[in-house]
Amino acid sequence: MSKLPSPVAILGFARSGQALADALLARGVEVRVGDMKPASAFPEETAWRRRGARLFFDGPPAGFLEGAACLALSPGVPTTAPTVGEARARGIEVLGEIELAWRIAEAQTSGKNRWIAVTGTNGKSTTTAWIAEMLRHAGRPVALAGNIGVPLSSFLKDSSPRDFVCEVSSFQLETIERFRPHVAVLTNVTPDHLDRYATFEEYARTKQRVFENQTEEDAAVVNSDDPVSASIAPRSRRVPFSRAGGERTGTWSQDGWLRSAIRGSVRAVIEQRRLALSGAHNVENALAAVAAADLLDTPDEAIERALATFPGLPHRTQVVASHGGVQWVDDSKGTNVDATRKSLEGYPDASVLLILGGRDKHGDFAALAPLLARVARRVLTIGEAAPAIESALGAEVEIERAGDMERAVARAAELARPGDTVLLSPACASFDQYRNFEERGQHFARLARAAAAAAAGLGTRHSGLERKP
Repeated sequence: MSKLPSPVAILGFARSGQALADALLARGVEVRVGDMKPASAFPEETAWRRRGARLFFDGPPAGFLEGAACLALSPGVPTTAPTVGEARARGIEVLGEIELAWRIAEAQTSGKNRWIAVTGTNGKSTTTAWIAEMLRHAGRPVALAGNIGVPLSSFLKDSSPRDFVCEVSSFQLETIERFRPHVAVLTNVTPDHLDRYATFEEYARTKQRVFENQTEEDAAVVNSDDPVSASIAPRSRRVPFSRAGGERTGTWSQDGWLRSAIRGSVRAVIEQRRLALSGAHNVENALAAVAAADLLDTPDEAIERALATFPGLPHRTQVVASHGGVQWVDDSKGTNVDATRKSLEGYPDASVLLILGGRDKHGDFAALAPLLARVARRVLTIGEAAPAIESALGAEVEIERAGDMERAVARAAELARPGDTVLLSPACASFDQYRNFEERGQHFARLARAAAAAAAGLGTRHSGLERKP
């Protein structure tokens, strides 16, 4: 493994940028930090300077790249940023946090880690966490890292070999160079982030980069029910999974069972009804996770136990309140049209009050029309995307513009009747009104619980619902 570049200029100083700076400084690498925010946004600025980091805020200003051997990007920084263009014009290598962290981890264990990378438009967080759960039940040392919330660089203080299970976004895949997972999983590719990518094809090509450094010794787990994933011909071993049971050489669903042929003979893994997480989309996630675990020789009992007991992740079709036959479901992670479509599948006719909207990612809201016409009684819109949603869906379903989460929840509470589900699945990013999808989901959950308590006569009236801090 080659020596780390120095100095490294880190652009973007949120969680990933700070974790990478910490890891590089600990290894004697000269670090520069640049961010658009002012110095006042970083109360720990003095501590970083004491450790030797040079800090460039408000831009960053000229001089940030002087003498830099590498520009490291945090995932939220687009490769179209002016500083990135300047770096490339100067011949400075541009890499992502995950690429540099992978190099460090491989160097300090002499390549003894096992790497699993999961990407895709939808389902990647749940699939990543489910794989990690299976490996933990098998007694493996596991680091659950990446886009799921904990930067890979955060795990570099421990130099012992581990199984790194990483969720990787398209943003992170833009800036890999040698990052090589032994098992790479592509859950699906549907339109998303078209506010960042010029075309769907460009977005799809970026997702497929997860396979580009693999060799014949590695494995590519692909969704054979998804047109983009099914068309991929990787250099590594191709292992399909299929909820429809189309290909039967990897994992698939058949006659109410999840089955696998990865280890040679076909075996029944678990009855579908025993899966801890419900919904057709979670059958797909489970099949992908089983494929990865089988490829890593995980014991059958560890796989089965994880499939039956995994509690799931917050903000992914999570029931957060219930009273009087009305369920309140937080799917704030449903940030694109396809994710919302999958969340709506399986509900009875005219039983859903859907909260939809936020910052538009240029998704095709009209694709929701057939399903909404059947399952939704009302759509309540919030955020910047409300006019676009109303234009695309107004002829198919009754829509009210709520504007913000407080009014949407209050109106849903007025409309809800026994048997209904109030579903937050926005099909949009959160950044117009919230810092992230987690904050949006937490706010919805607080409001939902207050509404359920008020309906039960245990809390305040609707007019007293919690306001967003």
